[in-house]
Amino acid sequence: MNLSTIVLPALLAGLAACSGGSSPKGMLQAVRSAFNPPPPPPDTIPEMLDYAPDLKVSVADMAKLPDGVLWQDVQTGDTLGGVAIVGDSVEIGFDGWLPSGAKVDSGFAALRIGTGSILAGIDAALPGMTSGGRRKLVIPPGSAFGAEGTGDIPPNAVMVYDVELRRIIR
Repeated sequence: MNLSTIVLPALLAGLAACSGGSSPKGMLQAVRSAFNPPPPPPDTIPEMLDYAPDLKVSVADMAKLPDGVLWQDVQTGDTLGGVAIVGDSVEIGFDGWLPSGAKVDSGFAALRIGTGSILAGIDAALPGMTSGGRRKLVIPPGSAFGAEGTGDIPPNAVMVYDVELRRIIR
């Protein structure tokens, strides 16, 4: 028995099930959509947005992390306190806005970098900061509040954060 005589029918059956048992054309469309998902809406791509002038966001001047978070040092801190790395415990202050300029988040937190105890976009941008340093972040929805949103934050919202690393606790 040939492997293709087992795998091919199983693959076709799986495709038929995923496409609701529709025609071969429907199955082909299901396969195409799986490999070529539609592009994200423009209002979820940080580089395609207009930002309120008060936020002082210039995406052209920002660095980009692999997960799409844009960041820029606004103020460098004191290197005598060290540089924050994954695993460090830190105290931070933060303010968050929607691109329109509406302030929707603010607070302080003590956390360990890399444990997921704060928004993924903030957690990813903390390494490399020094005590007293401030960073401006532009966070895509997948690293912020996602498709659900929360409270005053709508679903799939890009977020702008100012984060201050108050101290590294070692």
